[in-house]
Amino acid sequence: MLIALLLAAADPQPVGPGIVDTTASPGAITVTASREAVPLALAGTAITVIDQATLEGLALPLAKDYLTLAPSVAVAQTGPLGAQTQVRIRGAEANQTLTFIDGIDVTDPASSGEFRYESLVTQGIGRIEVLRGAQSALWGSQAIGGVIAITTRDDAGLYGEAEAGSLGRVRGGVGGATTLGNIRLSGQASYQAADGYNIAPGPGDRDGYEALTLHGKASIDLTPDLTAGVVLRYVSSDSQFDDFDFGAGVPLDAALSTRSRQFAVRGTLDLRLLGDRWRHGVAFTHTDTANSNRDGNAFLNRSDGGRDVFRYQTSGDLATGAASHRLTFAVEHDRERFVSRDADPTALSNQSRSRLQTSLIGEYRVDIGDWFGGGVAVRHDLNNRFADATTVRVTGAVRPGAGFNLHASYGEGVTDPTFFELFGFFPGFFVGNPNLTPERSQGWDIGAGWSRGNTSLDVTWYRANLRNEIISTFDSATFLSGVANASGRSRRQGLEVSASTSPLPGLKLLASYAYLDASEQRVAAGLRSREVRRPAHSGSVTVAYTGKVFDLAASAAITGGRDDTDFARFVPVRLPAYTLLTLNGAWHVTRRIDVTARLENALDARQVDVFAYRGPGLTGHAGVRLKL
Repeated sequence: MLIALLLAAADPQPVGPGIVDTTASPGAITVTASREAVPLALAGTAITVIDQATLEGLALPLAKDYLTLAPSVAVAQTGPLGAQTQVRIRGAEANQTLTFIDGIDVTDPASSGEFRYESLVTQGIGRIEVLRGAQSALWGSQAIGGVIAITTRDDAGLYGEAEAGSLGRVRGGVGGATTLGNIRLSGQASYQAADGYNIAPGPGDRDGYEALTLHGKASIDLTPDLTAGVVLRYVSSDSQFDDFDFGAGVPLDAALSTRSRQFAVRGTLDLRLLGDRWRHGVAFTHTDTANSNRDGNAFLNRSDGGRDVFRYQTSGDLATGAASHRLTFAVEHDRERFVSRDADPTALSNQSRSRLQTSLIGEYRVDIGDWFGGGVAVRHDLNNRFADATTVRVTGAVRPGAGFNLHASYGEGVTDPTFFELFGFFPGFFVGNPNLTPERSQGWDIGAGWSRGNTSLDVTWYRANLRNEIISTFDSATFLSGVANASGRSRRQGLEVSASTSPLPGLKLLASYAYLDASEQRVAAGLRSREVRRPAHSGSVTVAYTGKVFDLAASAAITGGRDDTDFARFVPVRLPAYTLLTLNGAWHVTRRIDVTARLENALDARQVDVFAYRGPGLTGHAGVRLKL
């Protein structure tokens, strides 16, 4: 059954009879708004949940396609499939968003500290949570804009799909899950590729792309109170791209390519005592990433990175009358490493670096019945390369009755400089700055929601300040670019509105709107300028119908005009607004076989998220989907 996208930020109210909406129903939880799962109804923060039925119903191929439908999430794609894709939440930078997949931090320490969203297919994904606002007290560095947590599927049975379409694009995958006594197994394998198109002016080669993803997880109940688990993930991607002609200010046809590899493993051991009222968890995560750049068959450079994280966490529950209390303590130890190699063995970019961080986290939460929930979290980071940092987060939600809900939160965030910002070096282009300090943010949001029957509405206002923002610099004498901490403060404030209704059985309508005012101040008391590639106005509209014979869905992601920079002349430019309309249909040939069709960018809009780099136009795709 198709369930349309839930775009209600912290909307706790259950919808009426006849609507299946697991994220709004009684008992629904969120796994990112606290160190342990808490009721979504009382999370007290702005959060969007995208469930498995929505992912299957809209049948969008990449996770970033769903993020464009969530309020205050801006997605910028630099050209065709496989090109760099950046996700910004509430006006924050792309490396100020933290991404987890089944508990694994998948941000890349070997490059810009971002996650490569261009490679994340929806095959095998069961749930996406988008938590907006600073979350460093809970989850550490990079969680200034927010946190995106992705959970893979574990529903029993086998499933698969295959699809082909425009620009030589093909994708397919298989997956499944099963239970063997006290052992639970699930896994997915997916592949996608495209011939792409030539983004440079005039004749030239197409910029193609291919990616393979393997993901599996298993858990075993060693005793009724002791569970062990493991998650394995491997991603391999190859993308072609063009150079940039700084004289003409346009892409320049070239045979450049990037090969990226990521391997991750996470092991867990969870112990439950006193009837599950006292819980202990130990986890160890190891990730390795490698990015290699080539010009044709010639090696240019590569960067390798890794992260080892050890975590111990314990939580205890206590009830006093109608109130339930939870106290959580955690300690984390994180070691990151970075290795850079250049084709020139004498280049300054040949280096090896590492850094350590040990974090102490405490959280208290109280829930009173189904009408009040709140909590406070404190984190202290001990760093060997930066000054120690302390961050705080406070949340609260009240349901006074008559369908109303009030929610508010305050949060602080920190983002450590990336290895490349600190030590990166490209001869003639870029020099890192080892004197950088971490970025710091403080912000709050407050909102109100209302729900009755099949209709819901939520409105949230937020504001945040950022200091020590890491900004680009340019030395006109040496023609080298670099980075530095700004002495002024960046400001971000905005409004988020989301609504949902189901006027007829099987039909659901959803809409969202976001207003953003994001500006940066490079020098204290100096002039402010609008942050680039962040639309002041954005929104989405989704219409979904589920029937016995067929399903239909239409989703429109609306992106307003944005500022950017013409790097040939170093002058500001304006990127035009556009709407990406996706039309999707599925014919239920049998109970287990669907024939699917999809039009992406059905209006053939000119999509430009980065100056001079246009996105794909109208494309069509068809395929088959199986579930056994």
